[in-house]
Amino acid sequence: AMRRLAWRPYRRIRCGKRLGMSPSSSAREPAWRRFGVALAVALLALLALTGFDPDGLPFQPDALFSDAATSHWPSALFLRRAVLDDGAFPLWRPLLLGGQPFAANPLNKVWYPPQWLALALPPAIHLNTLAALHLVLAGAGAWVWGRATGLRAGSAALFGLAYPLAPRLVAALGAGHLDLIYAAAWFPWVLWAVWRVTRREARARNAILLGVVAALCFLADVRLSAYVFVTATAYGVGRVIASGMWRDRRATIHLGGRLVGGALMAAGLSAPQWVSLLLVRGELSRGDISLADAAFGAIEPAGWAALLLGDHGGGPETMVYAGASVLALAGVAILARPRQLAWWGAVVVVAALYAMGELSPLWLALNRLIPALRWWRVPSRAWLVAALVLPYLAAWGAQVSVERLTVGRVARLALAAAIGGGLACAATAAFALVPPLKLGTAFGVLALPVTAGTVALALSHRLAPSHALALLTAIVVADLLWIDRTLLEWRGADEWLEPHRPLAEFLLDDDAIRVYSPSYSLPQQAAAYWEIAQFGGVDPFQRAAFVDAAAVATGVRPEGYSVTIPPLHVEGDAQISEANRGAIPDAERLGAWLVTHVVAAYPLDVEELSFIGQVGEVYVYRNEAAPAVTLNWNGPNRVTARLLDDTSGPLYAVAASGLGGMGAADDLGLPGEVKPGAQSWTFAAEPDEIALGVGAGIACLLLAGVALWGANRATR
Repeated sequence: AMRRLAWRPYRRIRCGKRLGMSPSSSAREPAWRRFGVALAVALLALLALTGFDPDGLPFQPDALFSDAATSHWPSALFLRRAVLDDGAFPLWRPLLLGGQPFAANPLNKVWYPPQWLALALPPAIHLNTLAALHLVLAGAGAWVWGRATGLRAGSAALFGLAYPLAPRLVAALGAGHLDLIYAAAWFPWVLWAVWRVTRREARARNAILLGVVAALCFLADVRLSAYVFVTATAYGVGRVIASGMWRDRRATIHLGGRLVGGALMAAGLSAPQWVSLLLVRGELSRGDISLADAAFGAIEPAGWAALLLGDHGGGPETMVYAGASVLALAGVAILARPRQLAWWGAVVVVAALYAMGELSPLWLALNRLIPALRWWRVPSRAWLVAALVLPYLAAWGAQVSVERLTVGRVARLALAAAIGGGLACAATAAFALVPPLKLGTAFGVLALPVTAGTVALALSHRLAPSHALALLTAIVVADLLWIDRTLLEWRGADEWLEPHRPLAEFLLDDDAIRVYSPSYSLPQQAAAYWEIAQFGGVDPFQRAAFVDAAAVATGVRPEGYSVTIPPLHVEGDAQISEANRGAIPDAERLGAWLVTHVVAAYPLDVEELSFIGQVGEVYVYRNEAAPAVTLNWNGPNRVTARLLDDTSGPLYAVAASGLGGMGAADDLGLPGEVKPGAQSWTFAAEPDEIALGVGAGIACLLLAGVALWGANRATR
């Protein structure tokens, strides 16, 4: 009885809803500061456990490659050099895939405002700074949205700590998928903005807020933003239906105006990006992607066992572990408050079904009905939605565990015994049925009975509510950090850049203009740093005509969609250095693209490819079929090509430009006309798509203003 008497005042004082208080009480500021300290400590612990190096880049342990080094570091470096050294806005990048659009490619983040921090910081420090800031942003957004929806400070802190430490996010960081981290950071802010704009008392500023955060999410990553917007739309519809606002005509008109205004605001702020994408969409190889290619990286049914048994050191795309403690608390939340929280459980189920790709009827039906959805390949990224929702439910589960007093003592103990016993049995079965269980995974499973035991103590009043929340939060953080440390490490430039210096300097000394490697012997980051143009490369943003031309020139026919050119075909356990060993490149075709050198990890016996030396284990060949041409680049967007010998014909002119493809000028729509017999040509990338994007953006912003003005007038 004394325990209940001691508890009831706590509930009346601390649970704001009992006294009509909102979560935004006078105690919000100190609670926010305490959470900020806890978030900083948790993220510093993550960085310490993974060996953070401010001058390094994130990698998966034992992985050969990271998108941070392959794609994001070269893009930041190119943007920095184009603006600071050339004084130009980079429309075009001549260094990759025979030359390709730069600003139009959403992976380069030209239109994402934080990316311009690259002008102030070296590329590696810039990327690490953005990654850290976005993890902080993710935690802060989870806190803000959680508090807005009724979570107490302690429960919101659990949510705000668990989300940025979610193994799916940390695995993405380890793989170098920084754009996914950027967009994931905006996810809770988008939901918070939807929560604000769907209130009856919402105003135009709430719609503007929604437009701003939605635009930032889209510009951060086009792919993940699609999942964010679908989730946010369903969330908004659910709130409107639950509130009964749709029954009030005036409130409905006002809400509609705010939503239209917010959508137009988002479209206007992101117009330069989506307009550019629309203009080049028909030219990209991703346009006719097959169902099988779109389903790459799907989660197989057996992969869901990792929900309980964390895949320590596992792959980023199929990382489903959200924390055994998080999963247990999420289950408590749904069982305790099914009417309020079961909807979020359904969101997790839908995300899981979609993440299974071709093995899921849902994914198959949608992608057959709407072929454009295949652009969002790697369906397992839908699980990033669950990476946010499960910690949110876990926070509610923790709160319910310390506040749910209507259940009798015996029932509470029975419930705790059932949870603890069931989870302990599951852990025991896992040990028995999976003999080769890793030691780290075994310890991770212990989070289940520990969480259940803490819930039991909280329900039986043997722990004060604040102590129970603190202990549950500590268990969740420890559970997540335990697996996170196996998903991420940092490597310095001495590992991913400097080893390639001898080869790069050898090629520069031999006046290389463009280099082709069937075995990826000249990594993309090295070519970017030493400014050596590549005929191939790694980038999903590929012109379909170039893919076809490259297949002819390299002798490597793609078997479906590939993010690399040439596709890195290997058999069995063979290394990438053995890729395409049997392919025979066409020296004349390569020469038409001004490929002056070919480098491979194995010897080549091809006519007109002359062996000129070996650097380490890499064989270097000069292409005697390449014409003698000089290129005079005026920044990244304009080049003048001059033929030095008597060779004539449009093939060489087009190749020399670096702005087009092989063949006549109209084969790939070059920005200029090739005249047979001429000795020099000047080509320039025109900012037409920029002008159209800016114009579309201004129009959308004006329409947004009209919609918001009309919505306000309708309520007067």
